[in-house]
Amino acid sequence: MHIAFQPKFYRGGTMTHQTRRTALKKIGATIAATCASFSLPVPAQLFASDNSKKLIRLGVIADLHGGLAVDAETRLDAFLEAMKEIEIDALVQLGDFAFPNLKHQMFADKFNAAHENKIHVIGNHEFDFKLTREDCFKAWGIESAYYRRDLDSLRLIVLDGNETGSPTQSGYPSFIGDKQKDWLEAELKAADRPVLILSHQPLAGPSAIQNATEIQELFTSYREKILLCLNGHSHVDSLLQVDGVNYLHINSASYYWVGGETRMTYYNNPLFTTLTIDPEKALVTVEASSSSWKGVSPTDIGYFDRDNASSETIVVPAIRGREVNIQKNEVQTKPFIKEPGNSKTNRSLKVMTWNIWGRLNQDPRYTIDEETARKRTIDIIRQSGADIIAMIETYGSAADIANALNFHHYTPSAGANLCIFSRYPLTDIEPLAGLSSFSFIAATVNLPDGQKVRVYDIWLTSGGRHVVEVKNKELSDRDFCAGDDLRFDQLQKFLAHDDFQMRIAHSADTPVIVAGDFNCVSHLDHTRGTRHSKLNQARILPIKVSRAMHKAGFSDTYRQSNPDILEPTLGHTWTTVGMGYQYVSGQGFVPVKKNPEPEYRDPYARIDYIYSMGSRLEAIHSTVITHHPSQSERSFPEFPSDHAAVLTEFRIRKL
Repeated sequence: MHIAFQPKFYRGGTMTHQTRRTALKKIGATIAATCASFSLPVPAQLFASDNSKKLIRLGVIADLHGGLAVDAETRLDAFLEAMKEIEIDALVQLGDFAFPNLKHQMFADKFNAAHENKIHVIGNHEFDFKLTREDCFKAWGIESAYYRRDLDSLRLIVLDGNETGSPTQSGYPSFIGDKQKDWLEAELKAADRPVLILSHQPLAGPSAIQNATEIQELFTSYREKILLCLNGHSHVDSLLQVDGVNYLHINSASYYWVGGETRMTYYNNPLFTTLTIDPEKALVTVEASSSSWKGVSPTDIGYFDRDNASSETIVVPAIRGREVNIQKNEVQTKPFIKEPGNSKTNRSLKVMTWNIWGRLNQDPRYTIDEETARKRTIDIIRQSGADIIAMIETYGSAADIANALNFHHYTPSAGANLCIFSRYPLTDIEPLAGLSSFSFIAATVNLPDGQKVRVYDIWLTSGGRHVVEVKNKELSDRDFCAGDDLRFDQLQKFLAHDDFQMRIAHSADTPVIVAGDFNCVSHLDHTRGTRHSKLNQARILPIKVSRAMHKAGFSDTYRQSNPDILEPTLGHTWTTVGMGYQYVSGQGFVPVKKNPEPEYRDPYARIDYIYSMGSRLEAIHSTVITHHPSQSERSFPEFPSDHAAVLTEFRIRKL
């Protein structure tokens, strides 16, 4: 076995290596994204200006699965070739790299020969076929399963999450034992520079180690020193925050595991990334890497419909571009944009859904007057650039809004609840026989190039368990979910409708959009990954309504574009009403004092959605609109509705 450079690692020791360095290239394009703020103290001595604190760049790959993935060696070659073109300071593999035996030694040899600095993390599959840590030490040229490594002004702490915890735990061991935990605490306490934590198993979120809560509490105590916690294992692209510490899941280089006869759903191109760390600014930049599904996707085979499906339901063949800035207290995530493949794409389509709060709510007791509300509603739509609007609680405003925008529109009657507005001509607007037009309408949008898009505008009842109960700590998760039965029954009738079934059968040619006010939260927003959140996300809720849409093959475009469930990307759409108001059944929002504060402080949940289906339609960005263009922030009663608007921009593939 030939290894170009064989550093020594110590559980309790330090290893410092001055790397060759020139001015580093900046990563990618400027990231346009949403920001997430959190309160976090940063000690000046760790991040003070110092000319010796240079940018550090790491090449990172996770879950290659050499020996299991059929083309793993080709994927590794692509990663190493790409890293030759970049000035990097170390190579990092985050575990499940390759079986550490003679048959698969070429994986380690290629990796180790590619750079003088390499960081190895042991994954659970390194123990397959009765292989051991000692086999990893021998194959990779390391001396410990957990260790620290200094690269100039950055400290890397590598953890081993493969220790045994509870004797009743099933599957692979997934634990950090007391000895390693004590070592970790001592390392964090002594750290005199920013720290990057590396592990294979997640330390937060679904599939986290068995004692994740203990480790998170430890990290919270030293969060002023931790730039980021980086892991593999989950084969997803996800970022979570727990008490001010960021936990980033790096996607697999090869595939997403679905089990069954299919076993793996492969990515066309290998996924890997580079991290650029600026220790002086406490900034970590993650370069984007995207691919597409090679053959079928997990959704194509109905993976998420299974009872044993992973709770990670935002699964994409990508690593999103991100910036994690500790000094500025923000995280920026670049929306996922699918590779166009061989298709030419040159048209975008913006779709909005908005409940405008019935007759624009002219009651002056707790909102603006009708004329001002209507003007602001039109301003917001015009400013958004929306091409299609699925509107709810339109009640008598349809004609005025359509005339002001010079849009086509369809509504069942002059005073109807629902209305579809479109910049382009509408056809196929026949009523949906057997369904109430108060809750369901449809129309086909005819784009200039001949492409058609079928749009359904829907409203599900607010009866049953009201969404405000999401805050009721005395109500069990099970009882809260049961309160959505009326909405689920409504939706089931819609999903089974002949027109709808016919349209989704032809969605490959004519994409389908379902948008509106669903009056319930989504299972995507209430998972094990959000259970520590203090923003109404702590419940774990298998909501039947959103799961039914997912099972039918639809994508939740907002959550797909904003997978990191952070405060500003929660996408809460109800309510825009601030702390000075109280929701009273039958009365709406009633001021609790004479001059209520017009502040958006306490939103309940995300209940308005834009779902899409069809390969010609790709969601590239989605946002929530909560204020008038003349305002810089969310406010009420200046905003004309109790619901925020949702706006998704799609890319249309040419026919």
